[in-house]
Amino acid sequence: MRKIWIRLGIGLLAIFLALQLIPVQPPLGKNANEIKTEERVKKIFRKSCYDCHSDLVQWPWYSKVFPVSLYISHHIEEGREELNFSEWESLKPEKKADLAEEILEEVEEGHMPPKDYIFLHSNSKLDQEEIEILRDWLQTFAENQ
Repeated sequence: MRKIWIRLGIGLLAIFLALQLIPVQPPLGKNANEIKTEERVKKIFRKSCYDCHSDLVQWPWYSKVFPVSLYISHHIEEGREELNFSEWESLKPEKKADLAEEILEEVEEGHMPPKDYIFLHSNSKLDQEEIEILRDWLQTFAENQ
């Protein structure tokens, strides 16, 4: 019985290692533009938003480990579809106002950044001061509407 478990373990390890050879192409961005705003807002976006919502992704070491690589690539693709800060400057004022309202709601309700992202990047959690900075910045788009 013990030999079966050893063989099973070796077989599973071999499969896991073989899966690492499958190339997963991370979603590449179209541009590397950073949002044009004051530095304190950019700093918040860099630490809490850009990895999923921009073309300025910092790929961690574990993003190359299968199957985590598939999950992260898919997560980033979805994040960019919802909002890509690298394209922010090209958006119309009405679209910026709509997105600003959605961003503020997600941040204030604690949905962004997501819990699984905070788990792996504990410094990405927004404190109350950062939320206030974002609120002030985002409200300028609603006022310009």
